[in-house]
Amino acid sequence: MTEPSPRSVFRVCDLPSDERPRERLFRLGAASLSNEELLALLLRTGIAGQSALDGARRLLATREGLNGLSGASPVELAAERGVGPTRAAAIAAALEIARRLPAETLAGRDLFNEPRLVKDFLRQSQADDAQERTGALFLNARNRLLRNDPDIYRGTLDRAVVEPREILRRALLGRAAAVILYHNHPSGDPTPSREDREFTRRLATASEAVGVRLLDHIVVGREGCVSFREAGLL
Repeated sequence: MTEPSPRSVFRVCDLPSDERPRERLFRLGAASLSNEELLALLLRTGIAGQSALDGARRLLATREGLNGLSGASPVELAAERGVGPTRAAAIAAALEIARRLPAETLAGRDLFNEPRLVKDFLRQSQADDAQERTGALFLNARNRLLRNDPDIYRGTLDRAVVEPREILRRALLGRAAAVILYHNHPSGDPTPSREDREFTRRLATASEAVGVRLLDHIVVGREGCVSFREAGLL
């Protein structure tokens, strides 16, 4: 009889207790774990012939790392071998918490006078997205954050698709006094395009007409951020 390969019968519980992801997390802290180990904790168990660690490695390879994983929908995750709806929901929830957490640093701060905080937040949440996304920070009269709406539009800033009215509608419904617009460039280069400049001009004009201040438009890329206000474009 052919012996099964070690990999086919490997289970996380076969590891020495001090090498298992959960025990290492409690002993050394979550930061000490690899991406595979963290994801394995969300998967919790493996399937026949595949441990949770094996499944985590395969999922990260299939999705090309955490950035690709974060761009997958819950339905796409559930369709992956060994994932299913329950595990997909846990992964999606963990990723969404990670996206929302940096916004806590903006709470109660005057964002007009602290552009570094805004840039740091956007770099963490937007820079590596594989698809161009447009969002907005809606602020009160004291320039403090009321709400972050990160997914107003997906795709390029094409004037046939993107219109100022949707952004301003959300601002007015949320009783926002000011807006900081942002979007990412998947190419990595944050240099504003001609379309970016044209859209910003149109939004600034429309914002003034309805009494909402457009404080800034920030373009995010892996190479950094460009603030329209700091660059003298707004």
